[in-house]
Amino acid sequence: MAFESNNFKVVKKTSLPKGEINLDLTATADGDIAKVFAVSISAIDNNQEVSPGSVSFTGQLDVCMIYALDSGEISSAFVSLPFSSRFDSEQISSGEKALIKLKVVDHSIESVSGNQAKIKVILEQSGVLVETEEVNSLSSLDNDVCVKEEEISIIRFLGSASSQVSETLEQSYRDKIKKVLGSEANILVRNMEAGANFVSVSGDLVAKVLFVDAEDRIDTVQIFDSFKQEVELEGATRESMVEAFAKLRQSDVNVEIIDDEKGSKILINVPFDLTVLAYEEISVKTIEDLYSLTHEMEVSTESFDMSRLLPVELIEGKIDGTLSLDENQPRVDKILFTFGSSAEITNATVENGEISLEGIAKTSLIYLNDDLGSINSVEIEIPFVITDKTKGNGDSIISVDAILTDVDVVAKKGKELFFDGKIKALVTFSDNVVSAVISSATVKEPLQSRDYAMQVIFAKAGDTLWDIAKVSKTRESDIAKQNPDLTFPLQDNSDVLVFYQNAK
Repeated sequence: MAFESNNFKVVKKTSLPKGEINLDLTATADGDIAKVFAVSISAIDNNQEVSPGSVSFTGQLDVCMIYALDSGEISSAFVSLPFSSRFDSEQISSGEKALIKLKVVDHSIESVSGNQAKIKVILEQSGVLVETEEVNSLSSLDNDVCVKEEEISIIRFLGSASSQVSETLEQSYRDKIKKVLGSEANILVRNMEAGANFVSVSGDLVAKVLFVDAEDRIDTVQIFDSFKQEVELEGATRESMVEAFAKLRQSDVNVEIIDDEKGSKILINVPFDLTVLAYEEISVKTIEDLYSLTHEMEVSTESFDMSRLLPVELIEGKIDGTLSLDENQPRVDKILFTFGSSAEITNATVENGEISLEGIAKTSLIYLNDDLGSINSVEIEIPFVITDKTKGNGDSIISVDAILTDVDVVAKKGKELFFDGKIKALVTFSDNVVSAVISSATVKEPLQSRDYAMQVIFAKAGDTLWDIAKVSKTRESDIAKQNPDLTFPLQDNSDVLVFYQNAK
């Protein structure tokens, strides 16, 4: 009795275990440091290797530090630190792709000595592993085996691709710019659409530049732009389900100042990486049930998990809040600038058709105190919750990318600070689907010989032709021919006649 393999592959996404990365780096200034005002910190992953039991990867930490020299001049230092880390778990198999997220949890200035500042940074690592799982399934052309086939929908991983692209943002400034102190750039994918062997990705870019103008005034500009790029991905079709991710290294962002008659033109070149993944939903034929006309059979069923992508959702909201300065903190007489702004999502939940994103908005405020004639800074953290309608559910794997824009801080009475900003978040949902197929069939002892030529089966309403044929170990076609007055599934309890040709 012959059975053949009819195996197929499905995609499954599983969460990687969260972990913590502790990094220490040294920023070197162009003179003795009097005070550190603010740091802007970002981290991304670079290369990865997935193997049974672990996902190892390399990454890069970028830090821009704004500080004052002993002379009172405000300046900046930039440093990049390569690092490596890994996820370890017995649940990790040889996956196709790891989607790694690195979040800055905390940082501190450990010490300042001369022209060096030692900075400690704590990162949280998390992510999702995209795996391909082979499911054992059977097929049979044996005339003595009756099979009931069904078509099931499965999700397959088509592949991934990455592309390096670059966008240039431009804005004019009313005066001459003498020195750029630092920049911050963020990127967010808003939409993705598959085509024939490509994925089109569009999104938003926002960059902030901190500088000193010809009058020695510190100022900032924030520039918005949109992008649209196509990433080649062989095998993708218009029907493919896709997801896309963008990441940039702050060390790659280049700011160029061009003077003109009216003032200066600011050009910000932002290189970034786009990664796309494509999936397809297809139908495959599997054996739902089987039996032998000649032998007893032992049948095993295998359940399997696969992931289904839901449409991405873009959520926008406003973040605002207040806080009071400590008693020992000098009052705010003039706000100079904010720097190191970010929005970190700490939790995402879905309930009753509504998604809630909890997080913390952060920025550093640099301000002037007239009484002391000093420049001071304070780190601001504002917890927030934004909600929106959603088609996702609470059992999904939820991934959120967010950027913070339009940060503004206003001081009232010198001690009360009012913060507001805007947040944009792209939410990706992956649902887990559980299914099952017959994975193996073993031939047992021969059926006992019948000593009768006919049998009456007392069938119940709802019984199908297959149900009765399987019980009687005969073919469905024979049952139908022998009972032409019956319609299956049966509407009422009925007597079904079965005639056996080979009875002794």
